[in-house]
Amino acid sequence: MKKILLISAAIFALAACTTTTEINRGEGKKQFLIACGASTPWSTCYDKANEVCPSGYNDVSKSGGFNRKELTVECMK
Repeated sequence: MKKILLISAAIFALAACTTTTEINRGEGKKQFLIACGASTPWSTCYDKANEVCPSGYNDVSKSGGFNRKELTVECMK
């Protein structure tokens, strides 16, 4: 039983991961693709956007699918 609980916890932890990739757009603008697990609330993705863009950001795109959610933001200067 403990083994099943540990495996379930590991799967949940992986599903909730958030990764951030910087997108080089030139012109001095910084964009980031933030990928969140499908079970992760959107608020977690937006918290990460606030972390990578402390001066604020504009949403570029937002999509959600079966495996993950993706949020692309452009940092304000």
